[in-house]
Amino acid sequence: MWAYVSTLSVPKDGATAEECEDASVVVPLIASDEPTDGPVSVAVADGASESLLARPWARVLVDSTVEAVRAKPEVLHSEAGFARVVLGAVDDWDTWLATYIAEREETARPIKWYEQPGLERGAYATLLAFHLTDVGLWHAAALGDSCLFQVRADSMLRAFPVDTAVALGTSPALLNSRNRDDELIASNAFVAGGDYQEGDQFFLGTDALAHWFLTEVEQEDCPWEVLRDLSAAGSVDEFAEWVATERAGGRMKNDDVTLVHVDLG
Repeated sequence: MWAYVSTLSVPKDGATAEECEDASVVVPLIASDEPTDGPVSVAVADGASESLLARPWARVLVDSTVEAVRAKPEVLHSEAGFARVVLGAVDDWDTWLATYIAEREETARPIKWYEQPGLERGAYATLLAFHLTDVGLWHAAALGDSCLFQVRADSMLRAFPVDTAVALGTSPALLNSRNRDDELIASNAFVAGGDYQEGDQFFLGTDALAHWFLTEVEQEDCPWEVLRDLSAAGSVDEFAEWVATERAGGRMKNDDVTLVHVDLG
């Protein structure tokens, strides 16, 4: 079965694209108008602004996670497997951080005394991982409030890891770049899975988009229609204009917004 995959992302109002603390990665990397008939792996992370280096931590998380999932998809079948994926990302973060500190030293910009406590506390982010097999099944794992929605026959079939807008609170569970407690990670994680059919659509998004999506569903609207059209257009500018309109109307909070759309049409 052919899958079309597209990604759109815009920063919070007043921020630049380089300041966006969302991160996402899709493998295989293909243009949105080019289909793939093999497995698809996706990871989406939302860095917590209040933590130091949240943006690079989110990037390390998604890159490390997709690499692990591609190598061994069954890691998404259990909370313990997902925790092992996160521990691998923590190892990758240690390598990234050592390089970052060395580069700061080499360019006469050493770590300042007021940055040290933030480095010791570590960076924080949410994480959602998704794998679409080539035998009609999908699996996902999540920690935090980045969400996955499966749509079939013009109806929402599944919402994961939360299924109501009110459940998307202001204090989601977060992954810390210094946390090596796999049991603690597993206890805060969720896993899900199911089948897919031709015509199904999967929408993965960070919390601002997820809250908007669930609110629309609860009002008996069809938010997937809007996202499908924006995804088909593939224009970041159009997506940014739409997000700005939703924010201005009070329907979406001012936060970084990321959408990954997997279309099995």
